[in-house]
Formats: sequence, C-alpha cells, structure tokens
Amino acid sequence: MIERAMAPSLVTALGEVPDPRHARGKRYPAPGLLAVAVWAMTRRARSLYAIAQWGWEHNTAPVRAALGIRHADMPSVATLFRRFRDLDRDAFEAALAAWLAAQAGESVRAIALDGKTVRGIHGEEVPGVHLVAAFVHGRGDVLGQKGGAITTPR
Repeated sequence: MIERAMAPSLVTALGEVPDPRHARGKRYPAPGLLAVAVWAMTRRARSLYAIAQWGWEHNTAPVRAALGIRHADMPSVATLFRRFRDLDRDAFEAALAAWLAAQAGESVRAIALDGKTVRGIHGEEVPGVHLVAAFVHGRGDVLGQKGGAITTPR
C-alpha cells in the first residue's frame, strides 16, 4: 500500500512536472496520474496495463486522497497513455530524482553510474541510443537517466 508519509511529498514533487493538457476535460490531476505510475512501478508494474490494474486494485478513498484524485475511479490505460505520450521526461526525471534524494537523506553513500549503447536498426535509418543511469547502491533506486541518439560522422 502507499506509505502515507511519503505519498503527499511524492505528489508535491511531481507537481513540478509541466502539464501540457488543456484545462477542459482534465479528470485527474497530473501529479496524481504520475504518482499512480510511480507507486505501481515500485510494485513491479512494467506496462501501462499493469499500472492501470494496480490503480484499480488499490482504488480506495484513502489512496485516492493521498494521490489527490477526487473521482471514484482510477485512471484507465488510455488516460495513462495520453499523459505519458506528452510527458516532459526531463522534468519528470528531475522531480523524481529530487524526491528520491530527499527520501534517502543521509543513507546515500555511493552512487553508481551505468552506461550502455543500444544499436540502431536498418543501417542508418534508425539510429542507436546511448543510455546512462545513476543508481543508489543498496536501495535499488535510479536517481536519473539520460539518453541520446548515436551520431555517426560522415
């Protein structure tokens, strides 16, 4: 279940992520949508369907209140898809990293960096990507990650 002391601070931290949606038709607050995804992913949800299912399984008044969701239902797969499609990934990662760092406090003693290169396909039509992630030892938290396309000199 959602730890009550952590949930409000997570929702507050995710409130820093820009919301590109128009005011008309917003059913769920952006920080609540993102918090549903974060909490579901900490419980091993790895797809939009799994995130939505986690929300449906934890659809109680206290959970909705902790996430700032006022409706009687949790977001659907389509709602989650639209929110993540338009997500400012850098702002999301920065807000989540800041929240994780605040939660870690003094317990973070070592941060590992891991990098890899994913090759492109079809020659130069679809370029590969370099990925780098910062990882907190002993906790399993990724503080942030960055990716960029591989450029080849011509």
